Amino acid sequence: MRAISAGRTATFDVCALGCCCWDYLGIIPRYPALDEKVAMSELSMQGGGQAGTGIAAVARLGGRAAIIGRIGDDEFGRHIRESFEADGVDTRWLAAVPGATSQFAFCAIDQASGQRTIFYIHGTKGKFAPEDLDCAALLDCHCLLVDGHHNVAAAAVVRWAREAGVPVVLDLERPQEEDEALVSGASHPVVPERFALEFTGEGDVEAAGRAMLALGPEVVVITRGPEGCLAFTAEGVIHQPALPVAPIVDTTGAGDVFHGAFAYGIALGYELRENLRFASAVAALKCRALGGRAGIPTMAEVREFLR
Repeated sequence: MRAISAGRTATFDVCALGCCCWDYLGIIPRYPALDEKVAMSELSMQGGGQAGTGIAAVARLGGRAAIIGRIGDDEFGRHIRESFEADGVDTRWLAAVPGATSQFAFCAIDQASGQRTIFYIHGTKGKFAPEDLDCAALLDCHCLLVDGHHNVAAAAVVRWAREAGVPVVLDLERPQEEDEALVSGASHPVVPERFALEFTGEGDVEAAGRAMLALGPEVVVITRGPEGCLAFTAEGVIHQPALPVAPIVDTTGAGDVFHGAFAYGIALGYELRENLRFASAVAALKCRALGGRAGIPTMAEVREFLR
């Protein structure tokens, strides 16, 4: 076990609760019109999902990682589990629901820009309720990564983590029930700009960041794509520019990878500025390859890039 500054020990660097998906990804020269065909230049199949891709990044970087999620007992579910295990993610709490289907997505990636359009189906595997979860297992880590997929259960988990003093990196994409409980309970909400503006009702990103910080987090990070990110603390605002990488093949999963790397940086005890740069580097390098996971770098690659 590794000790952190507060003297706590834990089995895992990061545990993740949330969405686990199977992705088909294709690169297209242009987006087709209705009733039109377009040939793909490349096709890939790999694991996806917010928390799922984030925790895969932790493992690829060398961290001890565990996933808590739900899949079906279908072919996609088997692929999801196998992809985690190939990266070294502990899957003992990845529940396969008998007779259910797993979440699946198809991602169309524009060849010129690397930007993607995603079509998905949730599947029938359902969501966790708080009573389904093992609190001791979830909190046996130096940092917890939580997305909004199991939103009611996630709100309870964030509360348990705050009571236990476990940092929580929160990943929310779109407004839904329990958001206020999640944001106010998490130590480190990391959200895209569009979510922050809609959630707070503010007209600009800095006002939105301050409004979210007032709800109780230690740090609020708002990501802005090619403009980098802003981190809001009681001491002020830090701007981390996006780090350039070329060529950009696919941006799918870049935000998920940022969350995973940021959570791992907290587990490693990185200072905030250092952690923002670290997570930005990992997310940038991910864009070198098709899919959310294929381009996730090793720690050695990140260190070389940051030189």
